[in-house]
Amino acid sequence: MDFDMQSNSDNASDWPHSADVANRVREILGKMTLDDKIELVTGDLNHNHGFYSAAVDSAGIPALAMADGPPGLRLNMGINDGKATAMPAPIALAASWNLNLATRYGEVLGAECRLTGHNVFLGPAVDIARAPLSGRIFESSGEDPLLNGRMAAAQVDAIQKRGVLCSLKHFACNNQEYLRASIDVQADERTQRELYLRPFEIVLGAVPVASVMGAFNRVNGTYSCEHQWLLRTVLREEMGFRGWVMSDYGATHSTVPSALAGLDQEQPASVHYGASLKMAVNQGDVPVETLDAMCARILRTVIGLDLIGRDESPRLTPADTESHREHAQAVAEEGIVLLKNDGPMLPIDAGRLRRVLVVGVDADGVGAAGGGSGKVRPAHGVSLLDGLRHRLGPEVEVEYAQGCDPVSAADLLAGEESIPSTFFRQPDDSGYGLRAEFWANPDHLGDPHTTLTMPQVALNLGFFNFPGCSAASPKYPTFANELTPQTSSRFTGRLLVPVDGHYHLTVTVLGTVRIWLDGELVLDFRYHGNGVASGGGSGGFGDIGLPAVFEADTDSPSKVGAAAASSPIGLSEDIDIAGGVSGPDPAVVPLALALCGGAQGHDLRIEYAADSPAQGWLTGAQLRLGWRPPTQLLSHHIRHAVELAARADLVVVAARAYESEHTDRPSTRLPNNQRALIRAVAAANACTVVVTMSGGPLETISWENGVPALLHAWYAGQEQGAALARIIFGDVCPSGRLPITFPLGDHDGLFDPQIRRHYPGVDGRVHYDEGVEVGYRGFDARQLQPRFEFGFGLSYTKFEYSELSTERVAEGIAVRFTVKNIGERAGQEVAQLYLSLPVEGEPPKRLVDWSKVRLEAGEAADIRLLVRCDSHERPLEAWRNGVWRRASGTVGVLVGASSRDVRLRGAVAL
Repeated sequence: MDFDMQSNSDNASDWPHSADVANRVREILGKMTLDDKIELVTGDLNHNHGFYSAAVDSAGIPALAMADGPPGLRLNMGINDGKATAMPAPIALAASWNLNLATRYGEVLGAECRLTGHNVFLGPAVDIARAPLSGRIFESSGEDPLLNGRMAAAQVDAIQKRGVLCSLKHFACNNQEYLRASIDVQADERTQRELYLRPFEIVLGAVPVASVMGAFNRVNGTYSCEHQWLLRTVLREEMGFRGWVMSDYGATHSTVPSALAGLDQEQPASVHYGASLKMAVNQGDVPVETLDAMCARILRTVIGLDLIGRDESPRLTPADTESHREHAQAVAEEGIVLLKNDGPMLPIDAGRLRRVLVVGVDADGVGAAGGGSGKVRPAHGVSLLDGLRHRLGPEVEVEYAQGCDPVSAADLLAGEESIPSTFFRQPDDSGYGLRAEFWANPDHLGDPHTTLTMPQVALNLGFFNFPGCSAASPKYPTFANELTPQTSSRFTGRLLVPVDGHYHLTVTVLGTVRIWLDGELVLDFRYHGNGVASGGGSGGFGDIGLPAVFEADTDSPSKVGAAAASSPIGLSEDIDIAGGVSGPDPAVVPLALALCGGAQGHDLRIEYAADSPAQGWLTGAQLRLGWRPPTQLLSHHIRHAVELAARADLVVVAARAYESEHTDRPSTRLPNNQRALIRAVAAANACTVVVTMSGGPLETISWENGVPALLHAWYAGQEQGAALARIIFGDVCPSGRLPITFPLGDHDGLFDPQIRRHYPGVDGRVHYDEGVEVGYRGFDARQLQPRFEFGFGLSYTKFEYSELSTERVAEGIAVRFTVKNIGERAGQEVAQLYLSLPVEGEPPKRLVDWSKVRLEAGEAADIRLLVRCDSHERPLEAWRNGVWRRASGTVGVLVGASSRDVRLRGAVAL
């Protein structure tokens, strides 16, 4: 691969207003028939690419072969065995606060697009991280519009210089996955202008973007892809966008309204365009001039970025991706954030180590990644285990313990922690887990399609079972495509109960489930997604808005003991259930269980049918069995990890979340018993480092006590192990800073889980009542205490800020200050500049600039930043009374190491 491979034209930046390009557009458009024009604006369902527009051979227009992103290429084709460089997630890139790295990131993406025969890259994304539980936070650059905009602009410039068109997404207000195809965002104009539209404006003001992707959701009652005010008034007339607007996958909802509003291309398939659009043109409902303008906007980019006549033959080889490994590792190293370092414990002196333990279900691979269209099959992979072994060499024994069961999309279902696999025993006593039979129909008809061992009762298929979309741990079973839209299953084996007492089973299900213990039916429950749960037994059944609750039958003797309660129970402090925002709430089964033969356990049979009318290709089987035992029970996996930890010199625990397109998380908590794992291991060994991997914020309070060192690695890509090893042993000084706020917990953030109006919405609407008070702006305005604030990150050295001076100059505000490394080793500091504007209703501060500087021990740097009044980034402006207004009066100048760690304060009069 050659990073110098550029577009063959000088038009990479001047194409939007080039007279030569405009003349060629008119020339080609004049040769096109009506059918040619309809073909150009109509996407084709192409299983090799997903998004795709066929070539218009008669006009010499090439096919638009589009590659999903944004952390690399999700290849459906057989090129390079479908593998590409898996870069760290964009949220990790944002945590680097390094625009040069963003350029190199874009260079890798652009080069691999060209080498795989793609000429359109579906990214970057600039969706603001409004809701901490949102499933796609990992695909963008966090909660601040400036950080989002600058990171994306650097990538777009690098990608398009390689002759690949970018599609900036998702326009607009696409901030959650819950009901994403129809949710109606209620947001006032100021909120949209200052927060959600601003990253698009920042990018478009810095670099001409070829395409913008319209979002699924509605904005104030109108779908984004037929929103005339957004597409015409704001995007084209005000922001000066000269490229074309494509819809997200299936986000077009009309023919005439969308075309007249400014949508240029439906992706994919011809549901509303194609023959329907041709008919509308022939009938005069869509003027020919409108269709011509749609085509011209596409042609302008195709011509301007030299797609016509170019050889797009796929030619990616393993050698090409090999050369990109250093770039993936560099982003991972600078994106890792040191959140805690008591002692300090880190960096570790490798010379004192003889035995190291690595713990984590994915610590021996690189499976921790975001799911959905942003999932990349890595061309290479350095796991945490391999990274530590390579760094330490053969003289140090590095052991591995799995620690917990595989994380999967089932962890997106609400409920108590899943019952660990080691409390199940297969019917033939061959090992842990349950025998699971699956049918490719909802009625258990015929012979089972698949029989396998399931470690837990944990299913969430549908979209999450699409090829290439699952981000489940590699140790989680895989399911045939035939089971994706509909299935039924039977789980058999034994439930091992190590202590007598009252247990609460929690069952989260979409469809019908029946559970037998020792031959007795203890649960017969059906939830079909219509708001009503029904079932049999002596327990009560309530509205599904609260957990449906069941009891064992108390009228007859039972091997499992009498019912644990005489009346149904509901949500309470005692039953710590994470309420689901995008799936069914759990049913609760209180039971008094006895040892009943000790290791022999209780016979268990579960029959499940994905028979809800709501189930299909997108929403498939949903079933998860959790519990609340009478006392904390440690699984065999945890006990084994504790045993190994007790004799190790160092323990490194890797824990991960599951995040994906299509569904939001139920909680900020680590799923699947990982919190118990961390607590137990840290109690066994005081020299424990925890590495967390997620795209969104995580709750840490419940498990971090006793953990001296905490690194947040995000989804760190294919070279994660090498990067983490260099951080842990001090070869690299951590310099990542948080691009999102970490709240104390689900109930300590900006959105009260009980006020669903604000998130995830009610009656199909979500109300942005908080306005611009999102992320650190909201935490500041409401005086909330985060666990880790925006911009926060520790280092292995210390930095001192001094000598602030501010001056009103003709261009704006000149800010000058000194940063000195007063520690004993080299490191990088991210000096952040915030302004406090004298504008009524503004949050206490907004980020307006930053400087990342590398300093040797004892070295100082003179930092000079200029906040320009005329900048397209609008650092001194606020939207008031229908116009942008520049602030006047005394502006507060705040310089520091994070949004809360302000080291220098000044003021300047405007």
